[in-house]
Amino acid sequence: MANPKPLDLQALRLSGIAKGLISSISDIDDHNFLARGLQNVPVPLQSRMARKYIDRYNQKKAGSQFRANTWLRRTIARLKPRFGVLFSITQNMPLPWHILSSIEKTKKHAGTLAMECVQITLDVSEENQRLSYEKLVRVTYEAVSDHAKSFGVNVPFYSMREDDLPQECFEIALLKMQCDKWWARQLKILRKQFLELLEIATGQVGKDLYHDKNSKKPKRRGISPYSSKQAQREFSFAQASGRQFLEMMELQSSDGDVIDLIEAVKSGMANPANRRNELMLRIRETEELADEMGYVAMFYTITCPARFHANANTWDGSTPKDAQNYLTTTWARARSKLNRRDLKYFGVRVVEPHADGCPHWHMMLFMPKNKLQEINAILRWYFIQEDKNELYDRYGPELTRAKVFNKFVDINTHGTHIKTVEACVKYRAHTEKTHLFKLYKQKRSAWGFAKKKANEVAIQRNKEEAEKAKVENREPKKIKVKNHKAPTKFYRTFSPRFDAVKLDKNKGSAASYIAKYISKNIDGYMLSDHVDADTGENLQEQANPVLAWASTWNIRQFQFQGSPSVTVYRELRRMRTAVKDEVIEPIRHAADTANWKDYVKLQGGMCIGRAANFKSMYEATPMGNDYAEVVRRIKGVVTNIDYKAVLTRLFNNVHNVTDATSLKTRLIEWTRQLKGTAEKLNAKDNTNVGAADLSWTSGNNCTPIAAGSRAELLLDMMGTSKNDVDEVIKDLNSGKRISRNGQIYQIRDGQLQVLNIDEQIKHDQRLAIESLAKTYSQKAGSWHITEAHWQQAREYVELTYKYAQLDGRKTPNNTHTPNGSVTIGDWDLVTLVKQGSASAINDNDWWVLNHRAKTFC
Repeated sequence: MANPKPLDLQALRLSGIAKGLISSISDIDDHNFLARGLQNVPVPLQSRMARKYIDRYNQKKAGSQFRANTWLRRTIARLKPRFGVLFSITQNMPLPWHILSSIEKTKKHAGTLAMECVQITLDVSEENQRLSYEKLVRVTYEAVSDHAKSFGVNVPFYSMREDDLPQECFEIALLKMQCDKWWARQLKILRKQFLELLEIATGQVGKDLYHDKNSKKPKRRGISPYSSKQAQREFSFAQASGRQFLEMMELQSSDGDVIDLIEAVKSGMANPANRRNELMLRIRETEELADEMGYVAMFYTITCPARFHANANTWDGSTPKDAQNYLTTTWARARSKLNRRDLKYFGVRVVEPHADGCPHWHMMLFMPKNKLQEINAILRWYFIQEDKNELYDRYGPELTRAKVFNKFVDINTHGTHIKTVEACVKYRAHTEKTHLFKLYKQKRSAWGFAKKKANEVAIQRNKEEAEKAKVENREPKKIKVKNHKAPTKFYRTFSPRFDAVKLDKNKGSAASYIAKYISKNIDGYMLSDHVDADTGENLQEQANPVLAWASTWNIRQFQFQGSPSVTVYRELRRMRTAVKDEVIEPIRHAADTANWKDYVKLQGGMCIGRAANFKSMYEATPMGNDYAEVVRRIKGVVTNIDYKAVLTRLFNNVHNVTDATSLKTRLIEWTRQLKGTAEKLNAKDNTNVGAADLSWTSGNNCTPIAAGSRAELLLDMMGTSKNDVDEVIKDLNSGKRISRNGQIYQIRDGQLQVLNIDEQIKHDQRLAIESLAKTYSQKAGSWHITEAHWQQAREYVELTYKYAQLDGRKTPNNTHTPNGSVTIGDWDLVTLVKQGSASAINDNDWWVLNHRAKTFC
């Protein structure tokens, strides 16, 4: 038989990276096997699968090639049923794969998209010059937002654009979409979620647990539950990077106190232990309040239809975020129904993932006992409406049969008579549901016999006790019948989509039911002996994958229902001493002593909503950020004396506050700065060392100094006379920069800033190269900056600065007169050199213009 030949990779539908990896295999059979397998896979997945194959193939172990081929065969077989979904996902990629696969390229591409939005704005403005400004802004917003929406980002005010929005909303949105920082944030989320969707689609997220015969312990085949290993690595890296940043920074108060930023974070709700303790406190005291009100507790487990589950055959490519949006939308509809019927409830909701990443809810709600069935029916109806047939089909296929039955027929004036008719009806017989129903009947029958026997035993014992008491001349003791719990109808058609369980106080408190889910979704505290039903592993080891899942998909894990604002509670806890205000002091004391129950009562009770007695006090700053938005910063607590709120509290007969008063809780302003800055400034004050003499770091080219006496001292130390200080400060306040002794001085935001000239020059060079590269790309008719554009801009700027240095200057200027002959700018000179109209000769007479340059004279 002739030797096989390697396949022509150029004729196959393969990515460039996949071709290179396939070519590295010397064995022709393995070479062809990998090529044929990868050509059936979507192109963005080919390089990933090829890398994993090569890693297995090159292992220095016996049989590594065989195991690599087995892995590829099984992987393709597992993905084959969902190739349609995979192709749909890859065809709808928001950005090209070579950009999405790199964090740096994705971040860099944000500038390109921002420039595209700027160009669209300019084009629309030029085409619609006759429109009024208000209409022009709206037309421009429509054009730019449609372009931005094509990349899958969340455009500001896009869902409300049909409403009568004020002009400022469109202006804010346009400023955001023309900002590279805004695009960088959007693309960061987009990239993270799309890559995780590919991991889910390729089966890298799931249970995949098997029993190892050798170790007799459960093991995994490299597949991670809840979130992929890539998402967990990026989450861990982000956590470590954030912690490193916090350890580098410090906070300095307006009173001069300095604390480490990391210690401030540990004392707040960012600390998992504090977060868990507060949640458990609120749940426990909420339960105590429910007991006082006579409410009962229900525990709900709610999940999504099969099309949201990646491990289902009917999965349509929906993301965990899509599943969460379905649950929140359905809950909003059910909640509106409950409010319309004036049904009161309150509690807590916990969101956690299945092993395949699809979210499901656990809700613990307290409600009146006489309204329990009505609330259950409403929630059940809403959460099983979508794809209801799959719940019935779970117990077997739908069949039809002929059935004979009697029907009443009207006969004009002679009344009615019964007519026998035959029709086809639907039924589900001899299915799993039928089997489960038979099991239920058997258990029900056994329960009935046990209950009957217990009653007979109790009757006999009561007779014996009555005779014994008669002999002893005393009152007989009544013997109660032992209570046997009736079996539940576990064949219900709405399970597992919706499950409702009434909590039994005899088995434990409601807080104990929900504690496991809260701990699992925060840090796994005290769960070393608990096993996860989804994964079969220890719950304490599941905290990191769950947190990575929540971070990747931006899913809120905990939310209280019907509780007053926890923000007001936390603000009141900032005041550790008593206040003289008799209206605020009781609720401040309740919050300070962590008495959540009294805090709720003083707010007006549960389900008070926006009619609560106290609300947050904000300070609004018009145009407070780069996008001209109104920035609201919380400053304290204020009483809610709106007449509707007062009437609501009066109608509900709860604690009612009618006096207008407020409490400012944020009395000290804190400034974030590099660790050690306060110490260096104190050393400067004590030793009269100027800020220019302080050491510089690579991450800080500008050291701020408080304006005022220090600025005057600094300028005096540098030889400036006392009479000129006021004039210098006046120039600095007007925005002017002053260069002296190798430093640049300017005042910004009330602070004197000292900049190093060399660092400033390097910064200006970088900005000039970036601007020039964009110009070159625009002239070439493309908004994508290529490496050739960067190289061309880099050479132009470096040559310009070189010519300036040869003339004894550090920065180029607009006019230059070499040898007293021709006056021309450094930038224009480089243009002439590039065109061949000028040339450099030597350092003394370093350039000569030919006859074309005389036109500039």
